[in-house]
Amino acid sequence: MQIRKHPIAAIVLVLIIGNLLCLSVFLRWRLTWSKIQAADDQAVTKLEQYQSPPVPTVLAQPGLPLSAVSYILLDNDTNTILISKNPNQRIYPASTTKLATALTALNIYSLQELITVREKYNVGKIMNLVPEETITVKSLVTALLVYSANDAAFNLAAHHQQGISGFMDQMNLIVSKYGLKNTHFANYDGIDSPDNYSSVYDLAQIGRIAIKNPVIREVVKNKTIAVTDISGNIKHQLVSTNELLGILPEIEGLKTGWTPEAGGSFVGLINLNGHYLISVVADSNDRFSDTRQIVDWARKNVTYSNH
Repeated sequence: MQIRKHPIAAIVLVLIIGNLLCLSVFLRWRLTWSKIQAADDQAVTKLEQYQSPPVPTVLAQPGLPLSAVSYILLDNDTNTILISKNPNQRIYPASTTKLATALTALNIYSLQELITVREKYNVGKIMNLVPEETITVKSLVTALLVYSANDAAFNLAAHHQQGISGFMDQMNLIVSKYGLKNTHFANYDGIDSPDNYSSVYDLAQIGRIAIKNPVIREVVKNKTIAVTDISGNIKHQLVSTNELLGILPEIEGLKTGWTPEAGGSFVGLINLNGHYLISVVADSNDRFSDTRQIVDWARKNVTYSNH
């Protein structure tokens, strides 16, 4: 005997399945909506907690009797120019170029990536890297920033997959990304070249970018430091080219430069009572004395207030 299926039971079953599907969709929607609401609440909380940086105020703005042809002082957080002279005039940046070299290396290599020294490099100031020595990217960047070692810059650039030209392309990507209209890098070490130029304003912007990197921020504080190859057998003792470290308490970095054609240059990281300023002097007869005068002027003339 054949049993007939009851049509009402089938309808009930369909309704039950349909309700279960609707319930499932509804629960998923509620979960998604809850996540969206939580994200919105978190964003609102962050917005409510956000405090805009204190605004710097200049009490007086007389010109400074510096030897530098160009100089600038700006507030790091707000990018406010506090005092300047010829801020956009193109200058030879000398070894302040190496701030961009360090940024590029840290962008494209890992800190513990190994570089084997290819050859003896004897141009300008060197840390005496030994051919076939294997050393980390972090150690080379340290030598680059503290000691201004040209052989460290050369090996970082030559390590690029596309060679030095590929590394230079990466350096100039920083220039284009941040709209630095008066800067172009033709080399990695700052040796004078008509195609290697910048301005004190652009160098200040590179300084602002550089100090966002915790490695750079920490390294440039060192008055002396030693780095070794990976075996620990080859040691390089480095003394900072920044003569104001440990002498002027406000100075926490950043990078020096000098050539006969460029004169003296210095990008300074200044801690003014917890507020960070970036100073740059270029084509200076006494880059450190000029920076001292800028710091002294800032002590007397720059105050901060909240909105």
